[in-house]
Amino acid sequence: MTSKVRRCDCCGQKLPKGAGPNRRYCDATCRSRHWRRVQRQETVFQRAVQQGIEILAGGVDRYVEGRCPVCGWSVSLRKRRDAVYCSPKCRTRAWRLRSETRDASERSLRKASPRDG
Repeated sequence: MTSKVRRCDCCGQKLPKGAGPNRRYCDATCRSRHWRRVQRQETVFQRAVQQGIEILAGGVDRYVEGRCPVCGWSVSLRKRRDAVYCSPKCRTRAWRLRSETRDASERSLRKASPRDG
């Protein structure tokens, strides 16, 4: 009597001996990897549908449209819903630009105002 070899739904390895009839994954790592993959796919799909509805309704602004304000590239659907920048590089660049602008305005205020003393 030959038994069918059962394999992990995620990685394809054989399930350990004595695995219960309902077991689908070889270990907790494969189980959590599969769960994260499914969640990510559902989130991406839901965000794409939501953005499509907003575009059809006409309520689209620069960030809902998914454009990075620094470089103009699209912000991926796999990022958080409130993501503004396409990458950490653009986020840092924006921070540096804001910092330079703030420092320049502070210097001009120091030069313009007379010191007491």
